[in-house]
Amino acid sequence: MSLFRVYIAISIDGYIADSDGGVAWLDPYFSDEIDFAGFSSTIGATVVGRRTFDQFGASQEWTPPSARTLILTHRPIEDLPDGLECYDGPVADLASTLRTELGGTGKDVWLMGGGDSIRPFHEAGLVDRWELFTMPVLLGCGVPLFPPGTPTGLELRPTHSRTYGNGIIEVWYEPRRDTAS
Repeated sequence: MSLFRVYIAISIDGYIADSDGGVAWLDPYFSDEIDFAGFSSTIGATVVGRRTFDQFGASQEWTPPSARTLILTHRPIEDLPDGLECYDGPVADLASTLRTELGGTGKDVWLMGGGDSIRPFHEAGLVDRWELFTMPVLLGCGVPLFPPGTPTGLELRPTHSRTYGNGIIEVWYEPRRDTAS
């Protein structure tokens, strides 16, 4: 079954972007050691939030080119480039559709964007893995991964960790699923 994965960089103090929504603070940490190409090869669909799309523009350079890309939005987008689609509906329906489409491919879904676009998947219990790259920097303010109102109480278990030479700490968390019958 295809996984819904949040693959995201975060500051030590919990921010994914600066107060202007920018991510230039990440530039000093880009490294081949991270292997974004390897990650991209596992992605069959990318679901991106509208604000993230607006921040980065219509370029597909920030999403795997082979992946179907859906933008979560309630507002129309003028001159949407080929290969990009808008989606305005229940995330559970989208998840079901994508899991069916990707079934048997070995490909996963990348939930890309801010906390507001990830939140409905989190609330519906659809996030299978949180792949967090903690950058060794304090931003002090900005766009939080978990904005106020994000549901709490979900117990996660770490399944993978790695420390990079430039100080990044990568940790994967998966929800603890009740396996009792």
